Amino acid sequence: MKTLIVPVDFTSASENAIGFASEWAKKYLYERIILLRSFYSSMYENMIMSADFSNVNEEYLNKKREDEKLMLNQLCKDVDTKTGQGIQVQTAVSELPLVRSIIELVKDEKPEMILLGSDALHAGDEAFVAGNVISIARLSPVRVLIVPENYRYKPVEKALVPFDFKTVNSLNKINRLRSSPRWHDVEILALNVDAAQRNLNPNETFKEAENNLHDYLKNFKHEIYYEADKNVINGILQFRKLHEVQLMIALPGVHSFLYSLTHKSVSEALYKKCPLPVMILK
Repeated sequence: MKTLIVPVDFTSASENAIGFASEWAKKYLYERIILLRSFYSSMYENMIMSADFSNVNEEYLNKKREDEKLMLNQLCKDVDTKTGQGIQVQTAVSELPLVRSIIELVKDEKPEMILLGSDALHAGDEAFVAGNVISIARLSPVRVLIVPENYRYKPVEKALVPFDFKTVNSLNKINRLRSSPRWHDVEILALNVDAAQRNLNPNETFKEAENNLHDYLKNFKHEIYYEADKNVINGILQFRKLHEVQLMIALPGVHSFLYSLTHKSVSEALYKKCPLPVMILK
């Protein structure tokens, strides 16, 4: 059963992600949406800042859980109404930490993708999901779609795919998207950012890699673009401003866009700078 997991924390970023997920599921023929709520709380989250730092009592915690379960069930009904017939909407709850609860749910339910809401400016204690986006993206065994809080759903007509010639073979993973017929008309804009501008005087190795790139993307309408910028992230985001794209696809691998994000300023590059949904392939 083609399944989409959406972690929930009742923030505005989470609310937007759920609305996005409803439209995405209908567009790409999903059969099931699972709304996941982790009730895990740390030792410090179980304390009220009072004069004596007294522990929150069990009655309070139980009441909070029951209230959120009611909210989750109502949310499930709302999403079910919005998606209509053909898509099952379910809830799942866990006492495990969020990342671990997602990994366990992935093992049990075999989803195709996890969809996360991100909040660039307020990913604090309340934005439980947004605060764990990078950990989830790195550890998830299935692809992850990260949706900015202020981005509303749009059908994907063009997808931007930043790549490095050292990992051209990773582009083969894009062909898995074609398991859904709704991806057939998506145009791929493959972008290489290279301050050295080796594309202007390509050697045989470069030409061979470019031919391989075309071969990996042969199932899609596509174009290859080159940008000269010392800062890869800036080069990618500047390119996006000049081209109307609705999705960025990050490839796995040591030299990929995702690697750059997770080894530089993650929050600045992914949360604050990227205004598009980012899909991380696996």
